[in-house]
Amino acid sequence: MTKTLIINADDYGRSPGVSAGIREAHLSGVVTTTTVMTNLPGAIEEVGRARDECPTLGLGVHLNLSTGPPCAPAEEVQSLLDSKDRFLDRDTILAAPDRVETVQVEMEFRAQIEAFLSTGASLDHLDSHNHIVALNLELWEIYIMLAEEYGCGVRPSFPSDVPGELLIAIYPPNALTFASQGAMDRLNSSEVCYPDHFLASFFGPGATLDNLLYRINNLEPGVSELMCHPGQVDDTLRTESGYVREREEELSILTHHSVLKAVEQSNIRLATYRDAWNPQARNS
Repeated sequence: MTKTLIINADDYGRSPGVSAGIREAHLSGVVTTTTVMTNLPGAIEEVGRARDECPTLGLGVHLNLSTGPPCAPAEEVQSLLDSKDRFLDRDTILAAPDRVETVQVEMEFRAQIEAFLSTGASLDHLDSHNHIVALNLELWEIYIMLAEEYGCGVRPSFPSDVPGELLIAIYPPNALTFASQGAMDRLNSSEVCYPDHFLASFFGPGATLDNLLYRINNLEPGVSELMCHPGQVDDTLRTESGYVREREEELSILTHHSVLKAVEQSNIRLATYRDAWNPQARNS
């Protein structure tokens, strides 16, 4: 059975440096897709740069409820916003998830997708910032419903390679319980494409060359997605993000010659979501 690997860079549009680093990780490395934070300033313009400079890079939407302003009119999504009409932070949402009205979540997610489509780009897949769609079944249902409507794939959100302590740090507290309470049944009952395996350990202390080579050399048959966060550091990132120098470290690893060699030696087909299940598609 073929081993197919999607290597997705989260947070495109987070800052000019992050976007430039992701393009570099595609052009000179192994990144095959990225997901855009379409609500952030300058993100839509960065989609244009990606289309011009990286025509084989798959582009999707990084659905976001916890960073920046909304795409939908602020007066229509007030349950998602603070007093300055910016998204609530992740900890506030996790502490009181019931304050977030699902009707408004759908409106905002749809606005983010439509902002992306306004660029003329093809929608490769959906995933979510801070894995927020794994917060509860209501958000998960919106996520799957939109993927069905827009005809794209989704990240399954529940990793197969993350140790417990890291899982606690990056996922909503009930994510694993939630996964066993119908989330995957809902996904399996849909016609939405999603990877057989989701690899999320290449992050923070796990973002090392040794770990990435291990994941590549031990990749299971089928379709896998590996999540990453490369970027070039700039002033916007320093000011607004807690994940800064690590992005440059990831970029260095994702473009390292030994990674490219390992992919080739392991007979792995690199792919976007759009071509992952198409055996006739060329290796990205």
